[in-house]
Amino acid sequence: PQNTEEASIHSITEYIDAHAQEPLKVEDLARMCNMSYSYFAKSFRELYGQSCKKYIEFIRLCKAEDLLLFTNLDLNYISQETGFSDANYFTKVFKKKTGMTPREYRQRWKNGDIEE
Repeated sequence: PQNTEEASIHSITEYIDAHAQEPLKVEDLARMCNMSYSYFAKSFRELYGQSCKKYIEFIRLCKAEDLLLFTNLDLNYISQETGFSDANYFTKVFKKKTGMTPREYRQRWKNGDIEE
């Protein structure tokens, strides 16, 4: 059963990656794996060293970074496209991770101050 559960959790990370722009609830992801919320959360943390919620945020931030660096899309669009509830929340989470706002990040990239 352990291998089946691991495979199920691994497949859910693929689902998260493909659906990061949509509202994702850990409870729903657990249900998709036929696990209780608490068992899923514990198993996910054991496999990935972080909570499922943090993993979703990480995937969204990675996608947002790509959009910031390689497009001229505005922050509202990027926040919606990457599953953040709004641009203000996106900016708050992004700044917590990088130490700068998305605008600062994009500008510093353009100036050559940040490496990919």
